[in-house]
Amino acid sequence: MATRDHVLRVLRGSEASRIRFTIPAAGGFTINSVTFHRVAQAIERNHIQVKVVTNFPAGIGALYHPDTNTVDTPPLLGRVSEGLLLHECTHAAFDLGNVGIAAVADEAAAYVVDALYFRMTGLQRPRWNAQLHALAGNVADGLLRQYQRGSPRVPAVDTAQWLALGFFIMSHPVYIAGPAGHGESYLHNG
Repeated sequence: MATRDHVLRVLRGSEASRIRFTIPAAGGFTINSVTFHRVAQAIERNHIQVKVVTNFPAGIGALYHPDTNTVDTPPLLGRVSEGLLLHECTHAAFDLGNVGIAAVADEAAAYVVDALYFRMTGLQRPRWNAQLHALAGNVADGLLRQYQRGSPRVPAVDTAQWLALGFFIMSHPVYIAGPAGHGESYLHNG
């Protein structure tokens, strides 16, 4: 399967369609199936490009470049790379929507998305237990408990866990020197 087709399949897949939550940033922004469908449509319209990259800097598994509207993804060979793809597509969604959100909240939302994907696909925690993923996993576990109660509403993330995740993102070596570490925002220019 061509990478672009695989990306579209993941974005429109059952797991991405079940992801739904609100975050306290950006006025209570909601991430749900519409979020991922918009990114898929942007890819189909060639507004967002997908590029396979095999040599990322240390600590980076995939990237979204808002200046060129390009998602750099590793070869999509399994659930880990698919989760990392959804992480970057969350950034793309904020960019497409010109969402006014701090980079730390942008990252936190993307980590919660990949943690939800990992959990929903049954990926065992030792395969995604790096510190930021593990903290996002705690947020995802709370959301999954709310999903399991059968409520049709969109649950909100636990505020205390959200803030803890944001703190660790801001102080993480990958983010500390950039916008997330300095309380700034990423470029969101649609």
